[in-house]
Amino acid sequence: MNSKLPSVHCIGHVTLDTFLELYEAEVDCDINSKECKVSFGFGAKVPVKNVRYGVGGGASNVSVGLKKLGIQTYLHTTVGDDPKGVDIKNELGQLGVDLTYLKVDGFPTDQSAILSYFRERTIFTYSQKRKVTFDVNSAEYIFLSSIGGEVAEIYSQVIKLKKKSPSPVLFFNPGSKELKNSRDEILNVLEYADYLICNVEEALMIVDPTLTRSQIEMPDLLDILIQKGADNVVLTDGVNGSHALIDGQFYTIPIHQVEVTEKTGAGDAFASGFISGVVHGIPALDSLKRGAVNGASVITKSGAQNGLLDLSEMELKVRTWY
Repeated sequence: MNSKLPSVHCIGHVTLDTFLELYEAEVDCDINSKECKVSFGFGAKVPVKNVRYGVGGGASNVSVGLKKLGIQTYLHTTVGDDPKGVDIKNELGQLGVDLTYLKVDGFPTDQSAILSYFRERTIFTYSQKRKVTFDVNSAEYIFLSSIGGEVAEIYSQVIKLKKKSPSPVLFFNPGSKELKNSRDEILNVLEYADYLICNVEEALMIVDPTLTRSQIEMPDLLDILIQKGADNVVLTDGVNGSHALIDGQFYTIPIHQVEVTEKTGAGDAFASGFISGVVHGIPALDSLKRGAVNGASVITKSGAQNGLLDLSEMELKVRTWY
């Protein structure tokens, strides 16, 4: 009997996050309350209610989420040779993520400060242009997330492995920096993606950076992304739930209403829930439900990983929520 766990190689940058929960702030919104800004007095000393710390970054969050759902995960990333890098390695190691491919450079470790107020958050990020590599000869599954820097080499390495036989299953989740600076490279990888997983705004940027939500219907957006090369597409859409086009079948999964604490990591939690279903051979609809309940659980707690579900919790919530 083969008891070997299925494995996913997660590629991307990792950060050390500081969460600051504010007592109060001044919020100014436009007439439709669609665009809001939070402000503080210039030079003011702003008290905070709570301070928490945690490891973040898409590849890190998904690697932890998948590990909790019974899947072996290998994290391909680079951290700085500083105490924060040590903290990241210690925490991820304790959570069971395999750090064989984690590398260290001489730059300060990437960080984020997340200001949380009235169930929304503003994120300040600090990152270095560090090199992330992917030097394996075979893989069952790959999750390619935000690199946070130059993507040409890492994308080339992933495509090279995709061309080998047997070909790994590729889950592709490009980040905001890639979408702004490397759209052509993203379109190239898209041709090899078994699953594109992103939010609707990111999907619009992939299709056409000038395109707005009001200019396209959801089935058309999904179909265009398939035409651009992805085999399957899964899009998260905030309060509208999620939409997918998988094996030619269109799906929409509503959100589950929960008490929101803080929204950081919701998309990564959805991704890890959905990917776990695919890896375990669960039908598409149930895999999407896994993503939805994992995303809903994460936003009930502060931090990108504190609300991630384990396998028994996941199965219970899928049964009782849907």
